[in-house]
Amino acid sequence: FSQAVLEHVEDLQSVYRTIHSWLKPKGYSSNQIDFKSHGFSNEWNGHWTYSSLFWKLTIGRRPWTFINREPCSSHKIKIKNAGFKIINELLFKSKSRIKRKNLAKDFKNISEDDLIISGAFFQMIKE
Repeated sequence: FSQAVLEHVEDLQSVYRTIHSWLKPKGYSSNQIDFKSHGFSNEWNGHWTYSSLFWKLTIGRRPWTFINREPCSSHKIKIKNAGFKIINELLFKSKSRIKRKNLAKDFKNISEDDLIISGAFFQMIKE
């Protein structure tokens, strides 16, 4: 189980694979993920407007990842790549006032869904 933890993980794929390795066959994992900016911008999804360089300067030299800025679709891909099947998902959506033209280069191609999904709850089973 994790509650608002996976948005702080730098190597997300390794973490999902590690969770998978801990479980017995058909074991379950339950994870709540917060995609909001954690106060780093005025808009809940404003962190996706910051360039990689600006983000690096904003975060500084913390010994841990403050937030990884991975959108929902990225988590879903990594969950499946780790060998899980999502059996239940609950998506929390928030209005976005960010215009696509204002997104940073790394986020220009995120989906319309990713732009409004501010949180997700996934229940998954080890396949």
